[in-house]
Amino acid sequence: MGVAAPAIIGCWLAVRGSFANSPSQTIAFIARTTGNELWEAAHAGARRAASRDGFRIYWNAPTRDDDAERQIDLVQSAIHRKDAGLVVAPIQYLSLISPLREAMARHIPVAVVGSSVPIPAGNGLVLVLNDDVVMGRMAARSVGALLHGSGKIALLGINPNLTGNWIRFNSFEFTLGSEFPGISIIERKASSSTVEEAAVDAEQILLGDSHLDAIVSLTSSDSEGALTALRLLHRAGDVHVVGCDQELDLMEGIREGQVDSIIAENTYVIGQRAEEAIAALHHGQTVEGTVLIPPILITRDNIDRPEIQQILSIDWRSGL
Repeated sequence: MGVAAPAIIGCWLAVRGSFANSPSQTIAFIARTTGNELWEAAHAGARRAASRDGFRIYWNAPTRDDDAERQIDLVQSAIHRKDAGLVVAPIQYLSLISPLREAMARHIPVAVVGSSVPIPAGNGLVLVLNDDVVMGRMAARSVGALLHGSGKIALLGINPNLTGNWIRFNSFEFTLGSEFPGISIIERKASSSTVEEAAVDAEQILLGDSHLDAIVSLTSSDSEGALTALRLLHRAGDVHVVGCDQELDLMEGIREGQVDSIIAENTYVIGQRAEEAIAALHHGQTVEGTVLIPPILITRDNIDRPEIQQILSIDWRSGL
């Protein structure tokens, strides 16, 4: 399966004065879900940048990463408060079109993180995204190296409703097929909304094929579900695990030798750059329309390095 050239193209937004009218010093950050290391690290990055720029971060999110209606309500509340800016990690590709357009119409600058939306950058909208083409490529090369180019794998966490995930999926399949033709994908599973559902899916796959060599997951919840299933079946460490996106239990799995590698979004930097873009637009400055942040490969060899620990930090009070 080929990968089309990314539709995300960087541009520069020369927006001067249009978004500098709000008296508020609060930037609303509406994440995809609460209690998730992926977004708490973004919270930490945004808070640190905001403290330097003279802004406050209002942080909120739905309790489930499939609750698009709750996310819409949170975004609309930020608009009605006339916050100085809005950072949002969309749950679905289409669900936030109307509220984001409303924010822009009301001269509230918007930074979209995590996954793109069908609104072009410009007119107060900035995209600060993980480089999912690179992430998919890294995941394919990680499992390819672990299996020495030959074996059977299951691929979990496919979500066509999120642009970034779909780009990640296509990049993984293209790289695996072109560079490691000796590796076959025997099962493809859609992303689960909870770790428990992901664990059931992974358990069914493992029980159906005792000779599975590796599980690759495109989301943290599906990676955690796979690890849970392997532990329940007493096969943790026997089947290779390569995951995308960070989560605390997965990091412990790396230290224990039960997870081989995690390709992590650098959401700390994503949160930082998103806040900086909002602050710049608020002050009438020129900003880049699209920023792609490269992911980081985390293994047992580098997990305790200071630069990796900063990426994984969920303490948004640190550094303030």
